[in-house]
Amino acid sequence: MTTLFLYMAVYLFPAFLLSHLALDVLLRNPRRVEHRLLSLFVFGYAMLFLAEFGRHLSPIEASPAFVTYWFGNAGILIFVCSVHFIFKVTGVGAKLPKWMYPYVIYLPLVPVALTFIRQENILNSQRFDQVGVWIYPEFNASYLTTMTVGNVFHFLIILLLVYALKRANRFEHQRVLRMLIWTAVAVLIWDIIFGYFQFRGSMPPYGYMYGGLVWAVVLVVAMNRLDFLASYAKRYSTLYNLNPSAILLVDDTGRIESANPAARMLFHTVRVVNERFVDLLPEKKREEWCDHYSQHFQAHKKFLEFETKILTKSGQERYVVIDGDFVYIDQKIHGMILIRDVHTFKEAEQSIRFFAYHDPLTKLANRRAFYEQADQALLHADSVALVVIDLDGFKGINDTYGHQVGDDFLIHIGALLETATPDTGLASRVGGDEFYIYLTHVETEDIVAFVERLQSLLTERPFRLGRETIPIRASIGVSVSPEQGADLDTLIHKADQAMYQIKQQGKNDYAIYDDVLHGPR
Repeated sequence: MTTLFLYMAVYLFPAFLLSHLALDVLLRNPRRVEHRLLSLFVFGYAMLFLAEFGRHLSPIEASPAFVTYWFGNAGILIFVCSVHFIFKVTGVGAKLPKWMYPYVIYLPLVPVALTFIRQENILNSQRFDQVGVWIYPEFNASYLTTMTVGNVFHFLIILLLVYALKRANRFEHQRVLRMLIWTAVAVLIWDIIFGYFQFRGSMPPYGYMYGGLVWAVVLVVAMNRLDFLASYAKRYSTLYNLNPSAILLVDDTGRIESANPAARMLFHTVRVVNERFVDLLPEKKREEWCDHYSQHFQAHKKFLEFETKILTKSGQERYVVIDGDFVYIDQKIHGMILIRDVHTFKEAEQSIRFFAYHDPLTKLANRRAFYEQADQALLHADSVALVVIDLDGFKGINDTYGHQVGDDFLIHIGALLETATPDTGLASRVGGDEFYIYLTHVETEDIVAFVERLQSLLTERPFRLGRETIPIRASIGVSVSPEQGADLDTLIHKADQAMYQIKQQGKNDYAIYDDVLHGPR
């Protein structure tokens, strides 16, 4: 019974531990080749320990069969999977010709088939003897050749890890690779000591297996630290389920690999994965995004508060703010994009900004906007004409029809002034029934033509209240720079004087300061 417990501790417990690790690795992401390879590699070591457990519980005559059909083939599986896995994760395999990789790696599986065809194993010792509770293989040419070939390839694996270390540019990546290299070196030394030297009676046979046990465990731990083996579900479950912002995982080509539920809500579609992110932006925003993203992608530098718009599947454009960072997943750089919908806030901000410079009733420029832009026009234009418009009889309209009709009347006036004012000028409402307009680069005849055209427009398009027509009457005064002044206050004062001259002479006409070209009718 004591011997059975010894066998269980030495062989069965490591076999169960390794089987658990192999299953855990596989279930994390069974669709990826790397997960399957590492799982088979760890499982192969579990089979070595399980084979030895069965061999020691069987008569010594059964040892050749255990080694031929079980132990030896498990060793070949370990070798093939380990080489393929290391080639895959270090990127060496991608540099090899397609006809060579991974097919050449699987050539060692040929002896496995020959084992069952010829029913013999030329790679392992077939003679055994018992010392105490242990059954040891004979150290012959087949055994030593197999050990030597295995150690040579283990050394090549160390060289591949050193190559990967030189290419790594992330500190965490480098730290884990150094851990793997030093572990691989220690395991190689262990294999040499316990593979070529006999410790009969004091050490279980095939003592090098315990170096492989350490190597398998360290490899799994290292890959977890690199976030290489983490499943997508575990990696993003918290963000997907709890984060109200859209989260996208974008590969190096700009294609979306993964998206959380908030992203599908933002884009008004259940299909976001496999779309190119740039295609989800309005055309006018794509070039700006591509320049910004490629610049940060090449530098692997995160960015914050990038403002742009996205285009939903329903055709709606929405303002968003994007934060981005770059992470290594499956040994490839990916962009992690977090998108916050700020459309409501942006519209509110634009409304605040709009009404800071616009009249809330007529939507024309307000006094502040007019003064700022008119001052700039005076600085840069050769000539500026300032037009002051004061409505005649507006108080009577308010008193007769009410303030709501009065407001609608002003809105109608604002629309007419906006229509009449050219792009080189600006119309504004600066008071209750008072409006300012400025025009740039105008001659005297241009001013007269504009005012007369404005008068005609006001006459031809009166305000209509049901079947009733309310005529539009206005007194208009004009001043011109630089003849009547070079600053805005002076021009407004003189335009006011001209306008009041019309008020005193009968209203509903216009006058140009100091030069009345068209008197009252």
